[in-house]
Amino acid sequence: MEKLPIILGTDPERTIRIDKLPPMKGEFTVHIHQSESERNAHVKLEYGDTPYCLSLYIFNYPKFLKNQTVKIRNYDLWEKWIMWSAKLPDGKPHPKSDGKIYRPDAVIVGEGTYELETPFISFRYKDGKFLTFRVEFYRYLRYYSPKYGDSFRSKFWFVGIE
Repeated sequence: MEKLPIILGTDPERTIRIDKLPPMKGEFTVHIHQSESERNAHVKLEYGDTPYCLSLYIFNYPKFLKNQTVKIRNYDLWEKWIMWSAKLPDGKPHPKSDGKIYRPDAVIVGEGTYELETPFISFRYKDGKFLTFRVEFYRYLRYYSPKYGDSFRSKFWFVGIE
């Protein structure tokens, strides 16, 4: 496998371009943060055989679930344990969390496997739902996070493929 770029989500000067990554696949989880709009979600993708997950912010999760075109902001890499370290909708910790919760308002609302074969990414949910998108680079963005400060992000369109 081609070497993957390692850029942590707190690096204010660089960002990962999803559309430039080599083919990869693995598990994913979808988190809703209850302190944010529940229309939006954070998808955590296993990042090859690294100890990281790639975090993507989906601007309209209901449209995503309908395989419609959505805007995505890349939040780069975070430690992989975060993928599972949240509550389920019933309030219990995810079984793979080892009892850790990375933020109290995070709820895992979906999980399954994904496959990235640029320019396409597909998501197969455990409940059988299957979504495929074409990844289109939109722009770079200087972004200010109230929690982490200044950063540099890449934004994309995930264009739904029927």
